[in-house]
Amino acid sequence: IMPDPEFKFTADDLDLAKREVEYFFAEMLKANRPMTDFINPDFTFTTHAFAEKIYQIEGDKKIKGAATKFQKITLARDGRYGGLLGMSAVMTTTANGVDTQPVLRGVWVLENIIGMPVPPPPEDVPALTPDTRGAKTPRDILAAHTKKKACMSCHRKIDPLGFVLENLDPVGRWRDKWPESEAIIDASATLQDGTKVTDVIGLKRWIVTNIDLFSRCLAVKLIIYATGREPSYIEVKEIEDLVKSNRENEHGFQDLFVDLILSKTFRSK
Repeated sequence: IMPDPEFKFTADDLDLAKREVEYFFAEMLKANRPMTDFINPDFTFTTHAFAEKIYQIEGDKKIKGAATKFQKITLARDGRYGGLLGMSAVMTTTANGVDTQPVLRGVWVLENIIGMPVPPPPEDVPALTPDTRGAKTPRDILAAHTKKKACMSCHRKIDPLGFVLENLDPVGRWRDKWPESEAIIDASATLQDGTKVTDVIGLKRWIVTNIDLFSRCLAVKLIIYATGREPSYIEVKEIEDLVKSNRENEHGFQDLFVDLILSKTFRSK
């Protein structure tokens, strides 16, 4: 969805955001970079003008034409921006053009980063219409809407991951306050294993520490794309072994990609 004009995000910006993801993925594959760079890299691809506008990174204004040249740009590791959880395209895709969507973002992270998709809600769960008077932030509103046990089981997994990304607005620009109430954003969360994080930087660190979760998620999706079917239990075990070997041998994404092509799962499709 094209973001609201208030974000000053043009059609050209949207195109740059898409290209950033494509070039980033290509670099990860061709340069055989470690899987952790998907989450916490020291580079991205865009223009200095876009990097300054969205990622608050100042470019070199001394070089003529540098601001609008699409190129590889250096980022600081362990920062707010960069990687799949700090890209404008991902934040724009998981918003509605007007505001962020914590539930949508949480589901996206579970399905595409951690590899723990959420089942659809049961058919017998009625539409929720609780009293949300006094709710001033998305966190307050969701707390009011998820008091019922039928909702809590899934939202307990979804909502924390969505809240962690709330500092990133609908186009991926950092913000410190909720737009409506002007209240300070509380992006803290407790993850499923009990780990407490305060913002997206903490979430990135947690995923890097548990990188096999992401590697397995990506590997399974690649196999599904390549074979046109869901892998069996035995095939998933083979994929997990490849992921573990990749990490233990400090190999890169290209190595994992080739291992998947040579796997029994792919060759017996």
